[in-house]
Amino acid sequence: MPNRIKQQLGKHYLFSILDDDQFIQILSGVQRLELTENEHVFHFGDVARYFYLLDDGQIQLYRLSPMGEEKVIEIIQPGQSFAEAVMFFKINSYPVSAKAVLNSQLWRIDMKQFLSLLQESNELCLRMLGGMSKRLHAAIQDIEQLTLQNASMRVIQLLLQAAPEGIGNQYSLDLETPKQVLASRLSVRPETFSRILQQLSRKELISVQGKTILILDFKSLQKELNFVQ
Repeated sequence: MPNRIKQQLGKHYLFSILDDDQFIQILSGVQRLELTENEHVFHFGDVARYFYLLDDGQIQLYRLSPMGEEKVIEIIQPGQSFAEAVMFFKINSYPVSAKAVLNSQLWRIDMKQFLSLLQESNELCLRMLGGMSKRLHAAIQDIEQLTLQNASMRVIQLLLQAAPEGIGNQYSLDLETPKQVLASRLSVRPETFSRILQQLSRKELISVQGKTILILDFKSLQKELNFVQ
C-alpha cells in the first residue's frame, strides 16, 4: 500500500519532490476514499482537517444560493487537488461544499501532517505558492468570463478550451459531466445551455450525439465569438 500511495501521489506537484522519509511522515495522514455519485466529501462550514487529491471521477465544488440552488464554482478533474488553501485560513472551515459528480476515488491528506512538511521544506512551500497562484489566475479568468461574456460566449469558450493540442479543425468532446452541472458552472440555465448547443448545431459548427459533442469547424467556431458579443 505505501508504494501504491507514493506512486499515485508522486505524480502531483505537491508530492513529487518528497523523499522516502517525508512520505513516511505523511502516510499516517493519508487515506483513500471511494464515493458514489452525489456523495459529499464535505459540506460548507465543516471543520477543515483534510485536503484532497482526486484520482478518478469528478468532484464539484459549490455553494448554495439564498434560493437553495447549487452554484458550481469549480469542477475538479483527476490529478487535481482541492481544499489545500484552507490550511492557511484563520477560520478553519471549508468555504464551499464538495460532492462527487461521478463515482470517484480520491486521497485524503491530513493538513497537520502536511503543514509539518512545509515547515521543513522551502522548496515545497514555493511549489504550493506556485500552485495556488495558478488557481488564483484561473479564478480571475473565470470572473472575467462570467462578468464580461454573455451566455453564448461562455458556452463557445467551453467548447474551444476542450480542443486537444495539435488537433486539426475537428475534434470531439465527451460530456461526462452532467449538463446541469456544466450549466451551473457557466452561470446559465440548463435549458439555455441546450438551446445554445442547438443554435450552434443549426449553423453546422458542432454536432451533438448523446453525451458527445463533435466540433465540426474549430476556426469558424472561433469566429462565432465575434458575432455573439
